Amino acid sequence: MNRNIKLLYGFSFFDQFMIVIALWVPYFATKGIGMRQFMELQAVFAIVILCGEVPSGLLSDLWGRQKTLLLGSTLKAVSFSLLPLWSSYEGFLFYHLTMGIALSMISGGDVALLWDSYLAEGGEKSRGAAVLGNATLAAQMGTTVSALLGGAVVTLSYGHLLWANAILSWIPVLLVLCIAEPPASYERPKKWAQNLKEVLSATLVRDTATRLVFLNLVVWGSGALVMFWVNQKYWQETAVPLPWFGVLLAAYNLIDGFAAKSAAFGATRYGRRPLLAVVGVLPIVAYFGMASFFGWGGILFGFLFKIGRGVLSLSQLGLRASFCLLGPLVGYGIDAWGLPSVLSALGILFSIAFVCLLLPLALRETALITKEASP
Repeated sequence: MNRNIKLLYGFSFFDQFMIVIALWVPYFATKGIGMRQFMELQAVFAIVILCGEVPSGLLSDLWGRQKTLLLGSTLKAVSFSLLPLWSSYEGFLFYHLTMGIALSMISGGDVALLWDSYLAEGGEKSRGAAVLGNATLAAQMGTTVSALLGGAVVTLSYGHLLWANAILSWIPVLLVLCIAEPPASYERPKKWAQNLKEVLSATLVRDTATRLVFLNLVVWGSGALVMFWVNQKYWQETAVPLPWFGVLLAAYNLIDGFAAKSAAFGATRYGRRPLLAVVGVLPIVAYFGMASFFGWGGILFGFLFKIGRGVLSLSQLGLRASFCLLGPLVGYGIDAWGLPSVLSALGILFSIAFVCLLLPLALRETALITKEASP
């Protein structure tokens, strides 16, 4: 089980080691795929993952976590290995369908295996957060290093980038092959449907504060996912050299991680209300700044967005569902009216979200603190 933990740390690193992602938008542009079609493909990808979450969980319970993770990792490697062969919208659609299925099988499986392996080794539940934190750090390092490597390899050609990415994608498969399934004595939840129903009822119906938190996670999280791809289009249109795409993405990831690490300290020192204000205001400033100072000045404003994003965790299911609507609209807008207009529209949209969703949450938080402080 100790060997399992080390292998799963390695898996967390290499699962995120996708060097092609840093150049995803400009690569698709070389194949004649505009932002409208690009965002459509990302929406299809999100829908597949959204629909595959529950079936993949059932498969994991029935077949075993290690086998499900192996199947997902293999399908992911096959998808990346076939990617250099596609050059049409239909080919890329097939890629996103297979990759969506693969990632839905992988989703959470590595974390579950890590947790079961830690408990099987005799680890204490109270100290398990450190083990999971190490896996998160490994994944973040994988994302950062892969962005830098992608920026370096693309100086040779996109072909070198794609084939290098395909070869690297088989490393997680080899790591999973060496993982042993933890003992079956650690039972997994069976009544997932009932648990899901209770969670959704508490989140969306019964508790107003929880509903506000959830909606904010979804809205601001979907904005972050959209901007992940819009940033690459922004860099492309401002004539940023391709190797710098990797450097900028790595820098954004580091800022994201630093902001997330600092969130707890900020809440303790300054209070949760100012932190909520930062979450809402910084992305809005970033949208309007990027639209107004088109170029390297706008790229610097993009760092403000990452600081605000790092403070707020994401609700994955709701995020992907909302992205399916927002993503294609943004892609169509960029192709039709250009980046500055779309960025300004996003600034207005999220200003409304700030007033309607985040501000009520901040005021509710203030009222709760005042009530707790009163005798």
